[in-house]
Amino acid sequence: MRHSVSVTCCALLVSSFSLAYAADVPGGTVLAEKQELVRHIKDEPASLDPAKAVGLPEIQVIRDLFEGLVNQNEKGEIIPGVASQWKSNDNRIWTFTLRDNAQWADGTPVTAQDFVYSWQRLVDPKTLSPFAWFAALAGITNAQAIIDGKVTPDQLGVSAVDAHTLRVQLDKPLPWFASLTASFAFYPVQKANVESGKDWMKPGKLIGNGAYVLKERVVNEKLVVEPNTHYWDNAKTVLQKVTFLPINQESAATKRYLAGDIDITESFPKNMYQKLLKDIPGQVYTPPQLGTYYYAFNTQKGPTADSRVRLAL
Repeated sequence: MRHSVSVTCCALLVSSFSLAYAADVPGGTVLAEKQELVRHIKDEPASLDPAKAVGLPEIQVIRDLFEGLVNQNEKGEIIPGVASQWKSNDNRIWTFTLRDNAQWADGTPVTAQDFVYSWQRLVDPKTLSPFAWFAALAGITNAQAIIDGKVTPDQLGVSAVDAHTLRVQLDKPLPWFASLTASFAFYPVQKANVESGKDWMKPGKLIGNGAYVLKERVVNEKLVVEPNTHYWDNAKTVLQKVTFLPINQESAATKRYLAGDIDITESFPKNMYQKLLKDIPGQVYTPPQLGTYYYAFNTQKGPTADSRVRLAL
């Protein structure tokens, strides 16, 4: 049975992606014998490194391979991830308690120091992360100064109190800080894995802490992930195989969906919307999106070099 065709937009960067992680199956539900899913993504992922991700294609795969302090459920609500609980008395100093059964795909424990390393790496100018600014936006102490090269990464306002306690200090109170840690930019990476060499993101070498591990990757053809047996909630992982197909032409992806080759499309030609609603009414889904739309103007030449034109637009 085919699933839903969904509409998304490249400008939407966070909080709008479907994950394939563990699920609570209602009692009495009869599952298909073969639990496999084929998903369309709009392009070949640029990188599977959370600190280097920038677009929807890689982010959707990364969300299956890694897990942050918190997750979001299907309603967009914050739920525990690697952190089982978190608290702050003043919304400025936050303490996250990591679950003691969180593990990397190689069976080693995920610790608070892993988050310290990963967040320092995120803002380190040497990493050239396109999302380093997110740590500054979140208000983590010294994030912007580190990005600007004024202080060293070890001055970032994050520390490991012990193996399972992470403390984060902000420049100012931020009541919703915990929800920001659901972002892929704040996912942990294993230091030993990253420093093992340039091939660390390849199948069989990438060590994540998410519900799935990368089993196969053929550039511009497919990425295949399968359950991570060391994932703390693996007992609830239902899908046993997820295949991502990079297809940059919406019309081609839609044809393959209609032919039964794909279970979920990332998008479809907008001029087909009414026809699809009529032909497959229960399969077209246009979810609400959380994101920022913006226009980037050429301020050096052409009509938009004139500030008055930009203002008029």
